[in-house]
Amino acid sequence: MPEFLEKGLFDENSHPDGDFEFYRDFFNGEQAEAFVEILKENKVVYKLEKSQTLLDASITGHGLMPFAVLKLRATDFSRVNQLLEENARNDHHFIANHYFHDYKATELLDVVQKPDEWTPEDVAVARHLLDKQGVTIPQEQVENFRQQRIETLREGKKASQTWVVTYVLFVLVGAFLLSPFFVIGGIGMGWYYWQDKTVDTEGNKYFTFDEPSRNTGQVIFYLGWVFLAASIFFWAYLPSNVRLF
Repeated sequence: MPEFLEKGLFDENSHPDGDFEFYRDFFNGEQAEAFVEILKENKVVYKLEKSQTLLDASITGHGLMPFAVLKLRATDFSRVNQLLEENARNDHHFIANHYFHDYKATELLDVVQKPDEWTPEDVAVARHLLDKQGVTIPQEQVENFRQQRIETLREGKKASQTWVVTYVLFVLVGAFLLSPFFVIGGIGMGWYYWQDKTVDTEGNKYFTFDEPSRNTGQVIFYLGWVFLAASIFFWAYLPSNVRLF
């Protein structure tokens, strides 16, 4: 991508005021540029940040991180979703070349029922193809699907018991071995299960994990601090002539 284009893409409108949430990432400049043009045309304030790739694209063929990350104000999520759906419905070339043509009606219906797992453009294409197959879904029903899905997601997901046990062991083993690395790792994951939040398709935040998982995360978090303090105290008062290892 020409250097001047890349500079203009990231410098303009890149430092607006307010809180922004992640909306979409891009793996090349052309995708980012096309998306930004839609936002500019509709006067949507955005923040586009270039990712720092882990490996040079000239060596690997592509970076290990997205080319760019786009963030929007939470209040603009719904509006942008609608803009993207409308653009997709009116873009006959996009619809004609979309891979959903290989999907069955049941699979397309699943796309409409779970819009959080797809882009707004994908949902628009799925509805278009369903219409062609004689399965018309009223807009009110689409909104009901969306709201039901949001309510389900806001209940939070259940944490993996295997990983929960692993992080508890991190705390216990780390304290026993007087290794802050393991204890702090357990504390960090306890905080993650307890306080991590996700942004839904409407731009609203909710706790990522369900209440039982969050309670477990809270226990791991505080347990980690107790064991970390105990191990530090033990190490500080351990006689200099005593060696555990």
